[in-house]
Amino acid sequence: MMRPVAASARRQFGFNMHIECILKRRPMTRIVPELKHDHLELKHILEEVRRLGIGTAAGRQTLLAARDRFIRHIQREDEVFYPDYRRLARRDPLRAATADQFAEEMRQMGAAILAFFDKYKDGGEGMAFAIDFGRISAQLQSRLHKEEAILYARYEEMAASKTA
Repeated sequence: MMRPVAASARRQFGFNMHIECILKRRPMTRIVPELKHDHLELKHILEEVRRLGIGTAAGRQTLLAARDRFIRHIQREDEVFYPDYRRLARRDPLRAATADQFAEEMRQMGAAILAFFDKYKDGGEGMAFAIDFGRISAQLQSRLHKEEAILYARYEEMAASKTA
């Protein structure tokens, strides 16, 4: 069984979003707006990395901030969002399969994204960075759009029908 991307991040950073969610008594219906906010922040941070470039200390520092934001987001999805999505979808195998498919895709994509962040954490050659950054950025933008348009929309639909 493959471990979620966030599992290693959880060990590295000591986060435990699920416990945090319980302790703060955060309603699960608030998770989607929070995840969408993460997406927006990540897009802004990546735009700042692009603007600053990897050749500057500020660019590298901003890249590390993007890595941290990405890890926290994936962890929150792994520990809070996907378990609740699966709970809501337990009587709908098609929707449950959607969660499994998205989670598996992110495990694969997440490994590539973390490898990108790690490759350039200490800088790198400008042209190679630009090519890699463009590729990773496009993949991530596409993924964030799919999460919001499909996965989060289905979650909100299921959550609304449970409360109705």
